[in-house]
Amino acid sequence: EQSSVLQEAVDRVFGATGEKLTGLNFSLTIADPFVDECPLIGCSSGFGTLCGYNMDEIVGRNCRFLVDPVPKKFVSSKVRNLARDFCVSVKEGRSFRIPEQEREFWMPRESREDGIFCAQMNARKDGSLFANMFYLLKVELDDKPYIIGLQTELPRTTFSSLDTADESTLQVCHEACEVLDQNLGEVERVLAGMFWYSGPMRRQQGVDPDDGYKASGAVLGQALRHEAAMPAGCAPQSNIGIMTCCQPVVSADN
Repeated sequence: EQSSVLQEAVDRVFGATGEKLTGLNFSLTIADPFVDECPLIGCSSGFGTLCGYNMDEIVGRNCRFLVDPVPKKFVSSKVRNLARDFCVSVKEGRSFRIPEQEREFWMPRESREDGIFCAQMNARKDGSLFANMFYLLKVELDDKPYIIGLQTELPRTTFSSLDTADESTLQVCHEACEVLDQNLGEVERVLAGMFWYSGPMRRQQGVDPDDGYKASGAVLGQALRHEAAMPAGCAPQSNIGIMTCCQPVVSADN
């Protein structure tokens, strides 16, 4: 029964015209919070490139499969709970807002209610770790809620300094958020051509002109290229986990 429910969810979004989504070269996932454990029902080719898994290895799994292999010292249970709360709120039809005391300095300043920026150390299929920034948000396709995830890689040096509030870390994080927001615009165009689509106001429509965001991506790109050129094993480690992606929709006791 569970497999048929999952297949129905997959077919509803990634049916006859699903190649428009799977063909996107940046990283995109779609999860259904009304199926047990909020599984991914599809992804773009860019997500497979980022994590090393094929589509048939991804569909039906909760996003935690990228977190579970990561050493526990790199993962925060606090932010897992925040992500789980986000998924539960979508299922229950409630708005979600990160408590002010839980906000990180690098997060966009404006208030959001149906989307969150987050970062977490993940593991690729080959076991290598990568710092992953996510943009999770609720959208409605033909009046049914789903959770979209947009992902981009952060330099490990940036990830290891997410608690320091220095200017260079802020700039890289802001550029990563800008990349994700621009990718959202492309996703919205595709989805609007396939469904009756509604989603939260895009971040750039309410951006603070003094928040330090730059659309060029120059700092983020330079940092990633520098890190890629470092000898294997030289990238700094971190014990910081800011937030995971979709966690199982389970009771608060679990």
